[in-house]
Amino acid sequence: MKKFYLILIFIITSNSSVFSQSKWQRTEPLEENISIFRSVEALSLPTTETMQAGNIYFHISHKFLVPVSEGFSELFGFDGGIFMRLALGYGITDDLFASIGRSNHNGNIDLQLKYNLLETKQFGLPIAVAINGGAAYNSKVRNEPEDKSRLLQYYGNLILNSKTGKFGFGIVPSFLYNSNIECSECQFSWTLGAYGQYFFNERWSVIAEANPTLNGWRQYYDTYSIGAEVETAGHFFKVFISNNVYTNMSQFLSGATSAFDKGDVHIGFVITRVL
Repeated sequence: MKKFYLILIFIITSNSSVFSQSKWQRTEPLEENISIFRSVEALSLPTTETMQAGNIYFHISHKFLVPVSEGFSELFGFDGGIFMRLALGYGITDDLFASIGRSNHNGNIDLQLKYNLLETKQFGLPIAVAINGGAAYNSKVRNEPEDKSRLLQYYGNLILNSKTGKFGFGIVPSFLYNSNIECSECQFSWTLGAYGQYFFNERWSVIAEANPTLNGWRQYYDTYSIGAEVETAGHFFKVFISNNVYTNMSQFLSGATSAFDKGDVHIGFVITRVL
């Protein structure tokens, strides 16, 4: 985790001369509609981006359960099962975005609302702040708890995004309530997500993402993912490797079941489209 943040800090500071200058005074009026990231999510964590009012958003993602380390005999994971997510979103206003999605793992259905709180350039860098909150219901659990309220999970994300040159970055502290519905006692988790995305041009970019757990319940490992994104004709295609196989937010925030630094990673992809 420390190595990831050191690399992130190095890239940020090496791509900007802003930090060597005093910018703590307003040099230009507030600007609206700042676009730092082009997609509403990095790989799994949300960005501050929303949809324009009236736009409909479609999302499909897969994460293959067999690890890449199984090699060609399992076609690097493609021969195995998958966790997948289907979701639809809608821009209620330019700043308020709603989405509903379903994962085949536990039949997890989640409803999310994201609100864009702030967009400004007055500190020398474009800065955007948003909040994202949601509730999830696990509709297909093998051993349902007697207390049916344990099938519900709640979460919230505070999202801070900025960009320097061709490099966009974000910090996403998150809270998850009822982290594992199979635990006898209700658990919670605090995580500190971060991601960086380098844009080679208008279409191609690479992304790195981490979501370590700071406090509370976690599966065996913190989450790390690395991938690439291509944008074309209204579509976003993201291909990546990750040690976290979960697709819905309430499941993703609970952590990973395999170790990224031991090469126990899985292939995943995301396709989104504005309809």
